[in-house]
Amino acid sequence: MRIWIDITNTPHVNTLMPIIRHLERQGHHLIFTARDFSETLPLLAKHNIKPIVYGKYKGKSRVKKVCGLLQRMWMLLFKLPQFDLALSLGGNYTSAIAWLRRKRSIVFSDNDISFKFFSFAMGSYFIFPFYFKYQKIQKRYRIKDSQIRTFQGFKEDIYIANFEPDMDFIKQLPFKDFITIRPENLKASYVPKDSTTIVPALFEVFKDENILFLPRYEEEKKMAEGYSNIWYPESPLSGLDVCYYTKAMLTGAGTFAREAALLGVPAVSFFPSEVFLTVDEVMQEMGIEFKSRNAQEIKSYVNKAEKKTASTVRSKVVLREVLNIIDNIIKENS
Repeated sequence: MRIWIDITNTPHVNTLMPIIRHLERQGHHLIFTARDFSETLPLLAKHNIKPIVYGKYKGKSRVKKVCGLLQRMWMLLFKLPQFDLALSLGGNYTSAIAWLRRKRSIVFSDNDISFKFFSFAMGSYFIFPFYFKYQKIQKRYRIKDSQIRTFQGFKEDIYIANFEPDMDFIKQLPFKDFITIRPENLKASYVPKDSTTIVPALFEVFKDENILFLPRYEEEKKMAEGYSNIWYPESPLSGLDVCYYTKAMLTGAGTFAREAALLGVPAVSFFPSEVFLTVDEVMQEMGIEFKSRNAQEIKSYVNKAEKKTASTVRSKVVLREVLNIIDNIIKENS
């Protein structure tokens, strides 16, 4: 089967790679497309994947984002090679293009904050984590029960399942003992317009700690100027290795926090909004993810939190379940 896989953001790479390798082993012909955004293309290159690149990041402006989305859809509609089934994380592009070409699409999602109209209105199959509260979305977009598949885990389990720590990873860093800080994505459309970063405040309260700083954009590197205890890499690092080796993960979003939490690492999300993804809310209720926008409060939490032994046993079960779901969908459409 000819399966189109669209990758538009950095976290999508890790999530989709185990699925991609499985589909390759099954003998399917895969068509890769990607958007030039953040570290997406360099990470794909690390996995020896050369996608057809359509579109790039259009900035925080909602008008520009909508124009960019429509422009990319136009390119995909008329330039993308023929396919039988589409698959992506998020699904705005794949759902719309597959619907227009009268093909089926598979959408992975645990996101109920970002703009997902095309995804939910035009998608064929939806694969949701068990912990994702999708019922409101299902009602709003009139998604049938028969279109929904759920798995007993979190999205991050899919790629944590095959994770084996790189014993040489730490050699890439100037220190062995450190905490990690990842800024908020203030340019994202789902972040309130008046949001500000608390990273400078975190740098101040953690002056006594080595800090691995993972900026999203070039201009964010300026925040680390004048600090001898802060280091940032010039090229992307393995996110799971960062989570495995760090004492604590402090992030302005959710992906790194969920990865760290599932690996037993103290995880803090300082996402600049009162509204979190439901999967993050579940982790916070479980006590494995801490949320706060107060630097001193975060400092106190990190000082008290304990790191647990990482295990991938549960995640392996989740991955097998997800792959079986995909295989069954493919059989239905063969």
